[in-house]
Amino acid sequence: MGDTEQSWALQVKYGSQQLEVNLPASAKIQELQERLQELTGAFVRKQKLIHKGKVLVSSHDLAKAGLTNGAKLMLLLSDASVVTTQGQQALQQQKKARQEEAAQRVRDLYSQAKGLGGAAAAAITAAAAAAQAGPTFDWQERKRNWGKTGIISVRDLNLIALPDGLFDSGFETARVADLSHNRLERLSASLSLLTGLHTLRLEHNQLTSEGLPWEALAQLTLLTALSLDRNRLESVSEGAMGGLRGLKVLSLSNNLLSSLPEAVGQLAALRVLAVDDNRLELLPESIGGCSSLLELSAERNRIRLLPASLAHLTHLQTVRLDGNMITAVPPAVLLDCASLATLSLQGNPITADQLRSTPGFSEYDARRVARCNKQLDGGVLAHASRTFTEGAEDRQWSRWGDGGPGGAAGGPGGTKS
Repeated sequence: MGDTEQSWALQVKYGSQQLEVNLPASAKIQELQERLQELTGAFVRKQKLIHKGKVLVSSHDLAKAGLTNGAKLMLLLSDASVVTTQGQQALQQQKKARQEEAAQRVRDLYSQAKGLGGAAAAAITAAAAAAQAGPTFDWQERKRNWGKTGIISVRDLNLIALPDGLFDSGFETARVADLSHNRLERLSASLSLLTGLHTLRLEHNQLTSEGLPWEALAQLTLLTALSLDRNRLESVSEGAMGGLRGLKVLSLSNNLLSSLPEAVGQLAALRVLAVDDNRLELLPESIGGCSSLLELSAERNRIRLLPASLAHLTHLQTVRLDGNMITAVPPAVLLDCASLATLSLQGNPITADQLRSTPGFSEYDARRVARCNKQLDGGVLAHASRTFTEGAEDRQWSRWGDGGPGGAAGGPGGTKS
């Protein structure tokens, strides 16, 4: 096994979020900013990264910028304000309340129409349909702005559908499309015309597997970040995954997925895969082909076994599998994943004693302890509960508090410490 370049874990505070970003020690600040854009949607051109009171320069490498492993930074917008403030959260809550009131008005109108006939019923039904369609927008003005900025944004507009022909021409060079936080159930195949996209955000909608134009999606070959969290997907197209070879971040959490396509293994550039809160019973054996993978999160699924091919992922640093049904970890994963330093298995049947007795655990534990020491030296305590524990739960102690082996369960197969 060849030597692997040292990787640094950087802690970035972004509004109310605390993010951990893993990058090679030789990376530049620009790469950190691009990664933060993928994770948060905060565009590089608006980012200000602050470390020890100084704004970091994009062209500098991490060391020249004064960073070390475990360094703590703050991400601000270009106007020096942090996103997700309490005031913004209050505005979002007010907006949600207004949307709920509007939905109730629509229901009331339809109820009135049922009790009437003729022209009166038709008029009320038309009013209800108009209200349900949501507010009207000056799409031409929006499209002009998209053309200037290269950013297509229809985020949080309470849309049920997008206007026909919205992407038909003029946006081939757009790099970001944010359609998140709406009520979209399907998208048009014209999505394929956005051939310059690097980031596509579709989270927090009502998209189904049938409502996504998978063939169109597969044509977005420059895409590096795709977010489909919190939709209604029951499956993911093999063909679409096979066409998105440049993906670095793929997020499919909070859907209805019972499996992942084998084509996921063709994503050799993928760094982050998040599939939390689905119905997965296994991870595809092909995942061993994701040779650049740094982080894998598959919490709160139904996974019983881990694929042996995980051991091929020598760059893999973090694996989160809390809330599954795992009883054992393949020894090769602990031994051959030479960068693995965080393995979280809380809420699984496997116990700490069983994990400790697995061949390769001592090698994994040495890496875990080394990472803990680096974080302590740097004063970084983010995710401490995951990092400082060995990974699984030692239920020989928690049983006493639960009244014996028959105590209440805290996950699919065990108690929570």
